Order: sequence, then structure tokens, then C-alpha cells
Amino acid sequence: MGKHKKVSIFKNYLLNTSFHGFRFIVDDKRHWSERIFWTICVTLSWIAASLLIYSAYDDFLHNAISFVVDTSFLEWDTHFPTVVICETDNEDNIATVTDRVFGDPHDYNLDEIVKELVFYKGLSLYTLQICGPNLGDQRDKNCFIKNLSYYHDEVKSSCKDIFHGCQWNEVKFDCCTYFNEIYTEMGRCYGINTMQSRKKDVPFYKMVSNKKSGPGKLLLEVKGITNLYTLGTLEIPSLSSFAGDTISLSPHIHFRRTFAIKEIDNQPEVRDVSIDQRNCRFPEETYLDVFPYYSYSACCVQCRKDAQFKKCGCVHHLMPNTPFEKQCDLKGIKCLNKYYNEISILKASWSNRIGLVCGCLPSCNEIELSTIRDEKRG
Repeated sequence: MGKHKKVSIFKNYLLNTSFHGFRFIVDDKRHWSERIFWTICVTLSWIAASLLIYSAYDDFLHNAISFVVDTSFLEWDTHFPTVVICETDNEDNIATVTDRVFGDPHDYNLDEIVKELVFYKGLSLYTLQICGPNLGDQRDKNCFIKNLSYYHDEVKSSCKDIFHGCQWNEVKFDCCTYFNEIYTEMGRCYGINTMQSRKKDVPFYKMVSNKKSGPGKLLLEVKGITNLYTLGTLEIPSLSSFAGDTISLSPHIHFRRTFAIKEIDNQPEVRDVSIDQRNCRFPEETYLDVFPYYSYSACCVQCRKDAQFKKCGCVHHLMPNTPFEKQCDLKGIKCLNKYYNEISILKASWSNRIGLVCGCLPSCNEIELSTIRDEKRG
């Protein structure tokens, strides 16, 4: 009797419920085909509703932040991006230093080794060929086994030797007051308006464009062979920098780049959302030791540093913020060369090729640079 009553109550509920479709399923007066039809429809609708609810919950957990274009306010100040200059070659300085250290004449293969170590690009093939740890007595007596970063400061040009002149909107300013040292995977570079400089209280030069001033124009006169990077204030140049952000400069070449900038402005409430939900990190939410503030590019450098140390027990000699005892000697350099693809070349998690998966989150303060036109003459 109790069981019959329970079924009757349940059936009575379905006959009178506001959930559409259920009463047609339990109504004995309906044809069996109609009842099957409504059973299928109700089942599919509840499955679809469950998937929709799950999708909304998943978006809340992993995509809680939306990006929109703000057109309600037009009085924006757009800040010019950070510009970083990195020297990529200096044969005169190399010759001067090697003549002083090794004497003149000397084995000029040593010049190539110094160049490879000072302007490091991730591989040291020439160094290992001439000074490799397995050469024994065949190795040149002047080969250096440790302290591979010694020649970096001796060879690389100072700020005053790189810059000849700087102008913002045709107003001259002192280059070396605002272009400060920033140490990267490629060694010492010079950046303006970067937050990743080692120095504290670094002055920022006001480079702002708005409706009143119009598009800004930065003119740099640079000596020597260099790479110029246009980046966000938190980003840094690295061995994996996007080619579109890089301009190769050399003497007697005039290069002009026109680009557009989109800046991200975060509402204060964004900081209350967890990192996992917003899928980005603010500058101070850092766990890195290579640079003081978090950014995607800084995270990738940290990832490479950790991978190198895990695989070879050391990191390459120009890695930022690395104590001397953790820098590789020639044996370590040989290990870095051997596993170059595994510990230096970034790849996506879904890729099957050999490479390093880092899984770095973007910065919440990134900018979007779109190159409109490049002009080169000379």
C-alpha cells in the first residue's frame, strides 16, 4: 500500500507539474507513440540544459573576464610603447679586447669565440669546436673554461657609444638619462620607459598621444649594429621574441615604422577575481626571479632558465639574475647545445615536435601593437 501511494504521488506530481512535457509522458490516455515522443523531447531538452549550465559554470571558472571596446569616453592618453635597443655585433670592440688579452697577433678563431659568447643566440657551436671540453691537448691554451661572461662587459658598448641622438615629437632629450640598462638573455640592453630595469627610481619620459597632440613620433639615431624592440612596459626582449616586434638596425640605414596601439584598461574589480578565473597575472603577482615584475615574456625566460638548470645543472652565462656558481662552464655549454631544442625552443602543449612547454599566462596589462607600415632606405 505504501509503495502504491508513493508511485501515485509521484505520478500526480508529474501530471500537474509546470515542467513542460512530463504530464504527456505519464498520462495513460495518451497514445504510446506520443508518450515516447515526449520522453525523447524531455530527455534531450534536459541534456541540453545541463550542458548549457555546465558551459556557463566553466566560463565563470576559466573565462570570467570579458574584453570590450570602450567608446563612451574619447579623451584617452595613449602611451608610446617601451623601446629596447640590444647590440648584436661589434667587431671593433672584439678586436680591441682580444688584442689586449691575447696579444697581437693571436689565433683569430678566439675573436669568433668571444663574439659567440658575448652576443649569445642560444648556441655555441664555434666555441665547442675550438675550445670544447673533450679536445684535451688540442685545445688552444688561451681558451677559457669558466667565467664565460667575463668578456660581456668588456665588449658591449656603453649607452653613450650606442646612441647619437633622441627626439620625441621633434623635442630633443638626453638618451642615456632615460634609456636604462636592462639585462636580458642576450646580455645588456637599453630600454626607455621599461619597468624591468635593475635600477630603482628610473625616470620615465612622458611619451603620450591624444586628440590634442596627435600621433607621437620617436626619432632615434643609433650607432653600430643593433636590434630594436617595441614592447609593453613589462615585456622584455628574449631569444624567442616575436619577429614582428624586432627591427634590425645597421649603420647608414634609415628605418621608419608606423604602428597602432591598443591598451588594456582594467577595472578595479578585476583584481578581486582569482588568477585561475581571469587567466592573467598583474605585474606584482610574480613568482619569477629573472625579472622584478611578471609578464608573459619574463615568464618564458624563467621557464627556459628552470629547464636548463634541471637538464644540465646550470644555466647559460647571460641569463638574468643568475649567480656565478650557477652559470655554465664549457661542459655545461656543451649540454645546453645538446638539448637546445628541448630546453630553449618554445612549443604549444598540443604540438608533437620537440620543444619546451611553459604554460605561461599573459599579463593583465598587455598592449596590442599592430604594424601598419615599414619603410627602409639607405
